[in-house]
This record gives sequence, C-alpha cells and structure tokens, in this order.
Amino acid sequence: MKTIKIDGNPADLTAVMVPQTDEYHDHETVRLESSIDGASVEKTIFRVVDGGEDQWELQFE
Repeated sequence: MKTIKIDGNPADLTAVMVPQTDEYHDHETVRLESSIDGASVEKTIFRVVDGGEDQWELQFE
C-alpha cells in the first residue's frame, strides 16, 4: 500500500494531487498521512484524472 503525505486532516480529503511520475489505479487503496500530526486514514481511489502540470488528481469515494 502506498502512503501519501498531505498537509491537514486526511479524513476530510475527497481528492489529492500527486506527481504523474507515480503510478496509481482506480480502486487502489492508499494511506493518506498528515505531515502535521501524523494522523492517517486509508482511502480507496475512485478515479485517477489528469490534473494538468504533470500531476494526477486522485479522487476518493
């Protein structure tokens, strides 16, 4: 399982931007971990969309 560091509360996120150099797939489960307090949640990717500027937008269920 891949871990993605984010700023803020990971439980509130419905989408996150990641570099296109990383490979993600629809319905893959990832761990979102806060760089502030270490809180983490596991979320399943609903859809991977081209977010522009060499980034993927991972959208969660």
